[in-house]
Amino acid sequence: MKYIFLKDVMVTDPYVLNVDDHFSMVEEYFHLYNIRHLPVVDKDGILKGIISQRDLYRVRSPRRTIDGEDVYDKQELNGFILKNVMTKDPFALHPNDTLDQAIDAMVTQKYGCIPIVSDENKLLGIVTQIDVLKAIADKYL
Repeated sequence: MKYIFLKDVMVTDPYVLNVDDHFSMVEEYFHLYNIRHLPVVDKDGILKGIISQRDLYRVRSPRRTIDGEDVYDKQELNGFILKNVMTKDPFALHPNDTLDQAIDAMVTQKYGCIPIVSDENKLLGIVTQIDVLKAIADKYL
């Protein structure tokens, strides 16, 4: 059986936030880049946490405009501190770990994404459920 390694599936250079960034940047990145997960790193690129769209909704729900658009008040969001809201020290895997390991963690722990880090915990990439599905489709379809 041929293994698929995460280094071949992961998104390299994912969008990230710094632990000291304003909380409103979470919503801004989600909206601007159409993503649902953001790793949070320190100034050296060391993974410190992760924040998901679900976390944002838990902290503050958007308001809906007459046009049906979801909007947030930037100033209100900045009343929250990112490092206090993010999931600290998230589960992570390494580039030479396998897709099977990522799938197992996603299924058993209900992770929507898994950061990929070096031995020094430096963020190298991210694997989302969509990346997993694409890898499976490429292999079997």
